[in-house]
Amino acid sequence: MQFNLRNYRAADFERLWQIDQLCFPQGISYTQMDLSGFITRRNAITLVADFDELHDEREQLAVSALHPGDGMNSRVPGAVLSETAATTQAIAGFIIAHPARGKAGRILTLDIVPAARRLGLGSLLMQECEHRLRCFGCNEVYLETAVNNEPALQLYRKLGYQILRTLPDYYAASLDAFLMGKPL
Repeated sequence: MQFNLRNYRAADFERLWQIDQLCFPQGISYTQMDLSGFITRRNAITLVADFDELHDEREQLAVSALHPGDGMNSRVPGAVLSETAATTQAIAGFIIAHPARGKAGRILTLDIVPAARRLGLGSLLMQECEHRLRCFGCNEVYLETAVNNEPALQLYRKLGYQILRTLPDYYAASLDAFLMGKPL
């Protein structure tokens, strides 16, 4: 499966928020206000990955099933998605990062829909985001992840991130996080 990386567009917001709610439980997922604030912050990097094309009916249904209640009959075999719906439903994942003063960047979230996991998309988004942080002059990058998020920990370790310390009660005042980082 191929993916197309692009910059965030305002029309993406509702779908990105839905994906964040799908990827993370309450207390870890962002509110609409938080997510909007992260995306619209000055110099924010928000990259969106689209499925390059819906190769067959099975993939079309897998993507459309991620957007329940859209008023379309998209779960019926052979259903055709409208151009607008296809654009938002074809979002496979996204990443948000902020360059910070002091030459450090911060990854705020990496969200991948279940149908696009374990296909290299997380690595692709992270690598492009790191490249853009370097273009802002960042020479190191940091992120936080829940201590029990094994898939994320595996990905970040594979990309060269190291655990720097544990952040007690980071999520919803009940779940610890690891602060991870690496030089760029």
